Amino acid sequence: MTISRKRKSKAEIPTSSMSDIAFLLIIFFMATTKFDVKEGIKIVLPQSSTSTTENVETLTLTEKEMTRFQIMPDGSIAVNKEAPRTIESTELDAMIQKKVELNDQMIFRVITDREAKYSETIRVVDRLKAAKAEKISLSTN
Repeated sequence: MTISRKRKSKAEIPTSSMSDIAFLLIIFFMATTKFDVKEGIKIVLPQSSTSTTENVETLTLTEKEMTRFQIMPDGSIAVNKEAPRTIESTELDAMIQKKVELNDQMIFRVITDREAKYSETIRVVDRLKAAKAEKISLSTN
């Protein structure tokens, strides 16, 4: 009489609940992940005027009343009628502070070329806000 031996089965990892575990992990990571919301530049814009074009007056400002920063596509900055050059943040701070001390109602006009990087415009506006400049005009070429 022959006695049959039981075969030992190989050890297997049950895969029937693997998809359930993966699904629960996905839900866990989606529920616990914090998404950062990028905010733009906080600027308080003035109210629009309701005047017609007939009542519009032309105003000419001098360099004592207005400073113009023109940002070029390569990142250089032209101040008023000067030639464009690269200006470091410390030099820009000193220049703005000098203008604000000269006239606390100074109007700063920031003209950005369409091909210029946003970071340069943001840097100039941040430096103006840090110097507590209240009158800032933004435009593009």
